[in-house]
Amino acid sequence: MEYQNDANTNRPSFADYVDDRKYLKNVSPKTVAWYSDAWKAFGPHLEPVLASGGHPNDGIRSAITAMLQRGVRPVSINSYLTCVRAYLNWLHAEQWLKAKPKVQLLKYEHKVIATFSPEQVKRLLAFKPRGRNQTRTHVGSCVMLDSGLRLSEVLELRTADIDFDNLLIKVHGKGNKQRLVPMSYELRKILYRYSVKRKESLLFGTRNGTRTTNRNFLRDFKQVCSRLRITGVRCSPHTLRHTFAVGYLRAGGNLFYLSRILGHTSVKTTERYLQSLGVEDLQAVHDKLSMLTTNRDGRY
Repeated sequence: MEYQNDANTNRPSFADYVDDRKYLKNVSPKTVAWYSDAWKAFGPHLEPVLASGGHPNDGIRSAITAMLQRGVRPVSINSYLTCVRAYLNWLHAEQWLKAKPKVQLLKYEHKVIATFSPEQVKRLLAFKPRGRNQTRTHVGSCVMLDSGLRLSEVLELRTADIDFDNLLIKVHGKGNKQRLVPMSYELRKILYRYSVKRKESLLFGTRNGTRTTNRNFLRDFKQVCSRLRITGVRCSPHTLRHTFAVGYLRAGGNLFYLSRILGHTSVKTTERYLQSLGVEDLQAVHDKLSMLTTNRDGRY
């Protein structure tokens, strides 16, 4: 694969690509940071190859080899590869590459996603918070357990985003995409009691009305888990999201519905939660969905 132009022409740099995503696609600062991390990993190997008009895969292979030798996990490498592939596809779309590049992700063994146990969930829900930070953490945790929202999405919620009448939450997701997520009657009770006492626009903001940082929420959540003596699982907001997703499927929830609720762009991303289901989970749901169960009066 070569450039259509000479190697010395003004080929768009990776920084140009990032600007294109920022100003035309309105990607979030978090996505821009991800771009930066990906280019730090691949740029030193890929840029010289691109500058000489060589095959991009030569630089990609060199970068992957270097990262594997440093002990970087394949899942992390694939995350960076996804970004690099998008950049190369962009160069092709802009006619700087003759052929569309083929970038293969690494194959690796997918681990079963860890979740909180039913007993740990009961402890989290029964926790009696004291003070502003604990209350904010507890209510935010309930939102994630009930709706599967990402921590960043929870911390962006405003009072106006909660539709108490229709039991819906307006979520501002990745890439500034909005979606409506259902909530339970129990969460409505919790959110209503919590929101009527709030004066700030941000539902889970600070005393000054600014956005609570992910780091501070994580710190407070770990403290709650420590008080409840929850061990043996990663105590993070993302584990709350995993717990919701696996619980949804165990209850017989539709995979495509779950994908929409979680805000995934592809159902393939959601499919990983199926690996956490055991045969006992399938048996528990099967009787409710069986045609023989729904037609008990049928005769032969």
